[in-house]
Amino acid sequence: MDALKRWVNQYYFQIVLFCLVLGTILRFLWPEDMEWKSEELWMFEEAHRVAQGGFPLPPGGIMSSVGIPNPGMSLWCFALIAKFTTTPIGMVQGIMFLNVVVLWCFFGFIVWQIPRMQQSIWLWGLAIASVNPIAIIFSRKIWIPDLLAPFCLLCFLGHSFRQKFWGAFLWGCFSLCSGQIHMSGLFLTVGLTLWTIWHDWRDKQLKKIAWSGWFLGSVVASVPLIYWLIDAHSQLQRSASSIVGLLVPKFYMQWLTTAIGVNLSISLKQTFWSDFLQEPRFLGMSTYLMIPVHAFLLCIGLWSLYQMWQNCRISRRNQKIEQATIPNSSIKDYIQALGFGLGGIFTITATDVIPHYVPITFPFPFLWLANIHHRRPHILLLIVLMQLWISITFLQFIHDNDGCENCDYGRTYRSNKVEFQSYLKTTPEIFR
Repeated sequence: MDALKRWVNQYYFQIVLFCLVLGTILRFLWPEDMEWKSEELWMFEEAHRVAQGGFPLPPGGIMSSVGIPNPGMSLWCFALIAKFTTTPIGMVQGIMFLNVVVLWCFFGFIVWQIPRMQQSIWLWGLAIASVNPIAIIFSRKIWIPDLLAPFCLLCFLGHSFRQKFWGAFLWGCFSLCSGQIHMSGLFLTVGLTLWTIWHDWRDKQLKKIAWSGWFLGSVVASVPLIYWLIDAHSQLQRSASSIVGLLVPKFYMQWLTTAIGVNLSISLKQTFWSDFLQEPRFLGMSTYLMIPVHAFLLCIGLWSLYQMWQNCRISRRNQKIEQATIPNSSIKDYIQALGFGLGGIFTITATDVIPHYVPITFPFPFLWLANIHHRRPHILLLIVLMQLWISITFLQFIHDNDGCENCDYGRTYRSNKVEFQSYLKTTPEIFR
């Protein structure tokens, strides 16, 4: 085991690069296997209408799960992609491309900005994010959460340099813009701002923030938000709050299951239990290997929670953050910002957090997991391999079955293509 740890430590950078390449391939693989339901069709059609129609831009987008239209910025982004493509495949490849670019930009940020002695945790977290099945799913759809990663990157980049005018501007602008892509971003804006004020006041750094840049960025991003609020104000009394959201910490449950990559039931529903766990198949026979793989990752999740609790005890007893599990202060800060800031706002407002709220935290659930096990690189390698296996098996399962008709994933675009091409013949010229 010691020999394995030494080998992983010696070659971890090459392992991370290999994971990034694999993550790139898996995101681009079989684009015709994308989900193709009424939401994707609506977004494709409306994006082309906006792309061809010019101004004024519509204030709202697709209907949200809480019964009010999403802000229009998400639709505008899809319309921008529609300017360069006329097919659903072209549009989803644009989404895939954006998410792959974000992965490599995070890699560039780590290599460029993080001190070499602290890079391993960040890089292992990025390796997990590259092959994580949930992260891959949210990179392959014509769907609003799949647009969040670039905004998360720019918000994180700006916040990291918030003592500079340009950094604070990016933070203020793109945190608020993320809330106009998906409304979970509004929770991020409030939670991150409140946590930053408390954290930097405690460290006597509050006055060093370039608040003029943050204010200007927020004002710029508020213009389309006000445009949406004027249109949607009569419906804003509705909400997704529930007693479940207050009593059950669903944000933290979604964070954990996303980090370890075991919640594919969000896409497969009952089919996950009845069919997917029998995968992969060998010579037509079920191997059921997905069961021990998921069991291993569930044990990793429980072990991670125990380790986090132990490290908190050590931190309190010694009154030294350095002796806790988080040796890198910036990772610690962002995990606390999302855990206490974003998670706290979700919990206080009793919001019923569902899985597609979690992409607003990208890539920090994976950095959290890497940080917990940073002294056990062989465990991190196993986590990466198990999640990679699940991702490959999932994509193969969808490809072999043309989707999953009786679950949330639905039929693939490939199986619907003939029907869609017939439909296009009856639509206006802008959709052809």
